[in-house]
Amino acid sequence: MKEITFIHAADLHLDSPFKGLRKLPEELYQHIKQSTFESLQKLIDEAITREVDFVLFSGDLYDGENRNLHTQVKFRKEMERLNQHGIQVFIIHGNHDHLSGKWISIEQPSNVHIFAGQSEVKEFRKEDSLTYIYGYSYPTQHVNQSIVDKYEKKPGADYHIGMLHGSAEGQSEHSRYAPFTVDELMEKSFDYWALGHIHKRQELALSPPIIYPGNIQGRHKKESGVKGCYYVKIKGKHAELDFVPTSTIVWDTLNISLEENCSFDDLLKNCRTMMEQARQESYSMLVELKFNRYTDFMKHENFRHDLLEILQEDEEYKQHFVYPYAISVQETAVQDGSHPIVGLINSYEWTEQDLFEAIQPLYKHSLGRKYITELSSDEKKQLIIEAQEMLTMLLSRGGHE
Repeated sequence: MKEITFIHAADLHLDSPFKGLRKLPEELYQHIKQSTFESLQKLIDEAITREVDFVLFSGDLYDGENRNLHTQVKFRKEMERLNQHGIQVFIIHGNHDHLSGKWISIEQPSNVHIFAGQSEVKEFRKEDSLTYIYGYSYPTQHVNQSIVDKYEKKPGADYHIGMLHGSAEGQSEHSRYAPFTVDELMEKSFDYWALGHIHKRQELALSPPIIYPGNIQGRHKKESGVKGCYYVKIKGKHAELDFVPTSTIVWDTLNISLEENCSFDDLLKNCRTMMEQARQESYSMLVELKFNRYTDFMKHENFRHDLLEILQEDEEYKQHFVYPYAISVQETAVQDGSHPIVGLINSYEWTEQDLFEAIQPLYKHSLGRKYITELSSDEKKQLIIEAQEMLTMLLSRGGHE
C-alpha cells in the first residue's frame, strides 16, 4: 500500500494582539507580535522541504472571528508557496475563527480546501491510493455539544483521517467545546485523528494516533516550552510521528541558584550566566527568573524593578534575545518563612477582588485615573503573586523584629 505524508498543525492564532506585552519596548513588542506569522513560515518551510502530500490545519487559524485583510493575505501568500510545490491544504475553523464572524472574504489558491459548517468528507488522491479527510468547521463560536456522530466513515478509501477541534474528556485548560472521549474516536476506526483546541502538545493515543499538536507559537507564560506541529507518515496500519518545532520565541523559566549569603553582584552574575546559557538555543526567549532562596537585599521595595531594568537593558535591541519579564522565588522558599503569619499568607486564597479593593484608591485619584490603564487578567494574577511574595519576604527576613 502506498504511504501518505502530511503536516498536522492547529491553533495558529495568527495576529494575536499580545495585549499583556504592549508595555514592552516597541521594537521587542513588534518582534513578538510577528512571531505567529514567522512560526507559520517555518511550518511551510518544513512542509516543502519534507515534500509532504498535504497540510492539515485543525482550527483557530485566526485569533479572532473578524479576521483582518492583512492577516488573510499573509496566510494566502504561504498557501501559494505550498501550491507551487503541489501540496494540498485542508482547513477546519474552530471557536476563535468560526464561520459567523464578519470579515471581507478573499479567494484562496486552488490547493486550499475549507470545510463548511456541517460535516464533510474531502478526497485526496495519490497515484493508486485514496484518502478520505473528514472535517467540521464551527458555524458559530459556541459548539458545546458533541459532534463525533457527524463523522461517519465511508467505504472505499485506503486511509481515513478525522479533523476535529474540541475538548477531550478531562481537559480543563481551555473552554469546553465539541467534547469527546478517546473511546468515541477509537470506535470510528480512522487511521489518524488531527485534533485542535488544546494548546499543549498531547498524544492521546498512538494506535491509531489521536493527536493534539498544541499551538505553533506560545503567546504567554502559560504556553511555555517549544511549540510546533507534527510530521506524519502513514503506510498501511503503521504511523510514524515526528514533532517539528516551529517556535521563534519560547516562554520559559530560568531557575537561579543562590548561596545563602550571596551579594547582589553574585546574584547578577548568576542571572547573566543562566541567560547566556539559554541563548545557545535556536530561538529567542521570554523568561521568568526564579530564585531558590531569599536574600536580605530582596526586601528593598525597588529590588525587582531595578534588577529587571538592569537585565532588560542588555536584551532590548538584540535580535536573538533572552528577555526577563518577571522575577519570583521558588514556592518552597516562600513557605519556609518563620514568622507565624507567613503560613496564613500562604494558605489564603487571594482573589482579584482583594486586588481590586487594594488598588481602588489609585483609580480614584485624579492622576491615577489619567495614567493607570486597566489591568489584564494575567497582570492582576502576577500582582497578587508578587504581593504575596513580598509580604512573606519581609516577614521571614526580619520584618517582624
